[in-house]
Amino acid sequence: MAGIGSRFQKGHKKVGGRKPGSLNKPPPVDLKQLLNRMIPEPLLEKMWWKQLHSKDPHIAYKAFEMMLHYRFGKPVQPIVGEENAPPIKIDISAIPKFRVKV
Repeated sequence: MAGIGSRFQKGHKKVGGRKPGSLNKPPPVDLKQLLNRMIPEPLLEKMWWKQLHSKDPHIAYKAFEMMLHYRFGKPVQPIVGEENAPPIKIDISAIPKFRVKV
């Protein structure tokens, strides 16, 4: 790759890329403010009320469950495994028993 060294010589003028002082990425849109503008609080309250008082008990329960998660946070889920699971066995018979001197 003889050609690469000739193109990138020390002290050459910068060509291409971002301009100095520009941000790495555009500033994020505040999603919460956007949603608050799209769904005003009175409308949001009305929508929650409708779901919580749905004739379908499954929908009403799911809405109640979601409301609890938003208000208090989702409860921690413990990791449950098989109680009578056999122990994990690792077969090391394929590992060579001799050392290679360096």
